[in-house]
Amino acid sequence: MAGLQSGPKPPPPPAAADNDRSAVVCVRAVPGPRPLTFSGELVGKRPQPGAFKLPLKPKADVCHTLLRSKIAEWRLEVTTSGFTACTLPAPAFGKRVYYSAQASARGLICKPIGTYPIGNWRP
Repeated sequence: MAGLQSGPKPPPPPAAADNDRSAVVCVRAVPGPRPLTFSGELVGKRPQPGAFKLPLKPKADVCHTLLRSKIAEWRLEVTTSGFTACTLPAPAFGKRVYYSAQASARGLICKPIGTYPIGNWRP
């Protein structure tokens, strides 16, 4: 048959997610009576560097860049006194993820706002 080649096929290019080394997580606090805190840490078999704790300001995005780790996973949460922490899922690397956080009478509520690629993307 014409057009068929014999021999091994070249390996597929690596997936873009394999090359992405960081992710950005942004949290926007909804105005309310309680101060909120955005925190994260790498959880692994041994203590890892990179833990952070950032105060949230109403109507302002507070962002943090997370670096990929082969030996630990990111644990992210929003906290305030008197409420159970709101756990945020670890983002896909190569993405910028936005969440909103609000302390209400029903408790602490965190909702995803959007996910966007990191890079030259513009709204």
